[in-house]
Amino acid sequence: MIRQIIQSIRLYLNRNGKFYGLSISQIGFVPNNKSLYRLALLHKSASKMTSKGVVLNYERLEFLGDAVLGAIVAELLYKFFPKKDEGFLTRVRSKVVSRESLNELAINIGLDKAVVAKSDISRNKHIYGDVFEAFIGAMFLDQGFVNTKRFIEKFIFPNFFDIKDLVTIDTNYKSRLIEWGQKRRVEIIFDLIDEAREGSSTPVFTTQITIEGVTCCKGRGYSKKESQQLAAKDTLALLRKSPKLVERILSNKRQKEALSEMSIQDNEQQTITVVASPKLQVSVTESPEFSMVGRR
Repeated sequence: MIRQIIQSIRLYLNRNGKFYGLSISQIGFVPNNKSLYRLALLHKSASKMTSKGVVLNYERLEFLGDAVLGAIVAELLYKFFPKKDEGFLTRVRSKVVSRESLNELAINIGLDKAVVAKSDISRNKHIYGDVFEAFIGAMFLDQGFVNTKRFIEKFIFPNFFDIKDLVTIDTNYKSRLIEWGQKRRVEIIFDLIDEAREGSSTPVFTTQITIEGVTCCKGRGYSKKESQQLAAKDTLALLRKSPKLVERILSNKRQKEALSEMSIQDNEQQTITVVASPKLQVSVTESPEFSMVGRR
């Protein structure tokens, strides 16, 4: 169904303004402002500029669609899980609207084939999730909240999301790694070690993970968040496969704690020595300045 929507928009874009009426009617509406949907597919590398100097691409619609999608998903989950608490609902919503989830969704419905761009975006897959959010933003402006919600509830959720999987599968690898570290009380550092550009404009970020001074995995992605997630995913896999690595991390933690304890004991001994020093007591009580004050 969504593929038919995308195909219809593509036909509109390529047939001299003639909009093919489509199966969009089957989901309850026919697009009115077709230029919004065209804008939702326009990557920033193919940006256009108005006579007033305003740059046009999908990014503003993405901003709007992100908020609309989040609100709709929150409402649907609230009704679907009437006995679950706020923390549970927040985690499930995060899975639904995660970049990884929306990227996969956008590719499944064919949005990756419909994006208009003047640069190679094939490897920059997070863009497709952005475009899906822009598509939702365009739908919201064109049809309002009710029809947009119906589209998400009646077509997106039944066809592309398995509620059971959402509840049982956790794809937030960074969060899982942090939880792993908290249970063992170890320090985990996500260090952005490189920020480069592919081609003329696409930024690429590299994150290095270190746990208690032990260098673990790197992650390379087209956003800082993506690079952190990829690094965390590989690190979790490495920790599962390598008990020796885990022991090395815990050993470093024990050594650090022992050094810290020794440092505290040394400081306590120095404090006691200073307080009990006869010389220090004499020098203070016999200070000329102190004596002058005493004479007054």
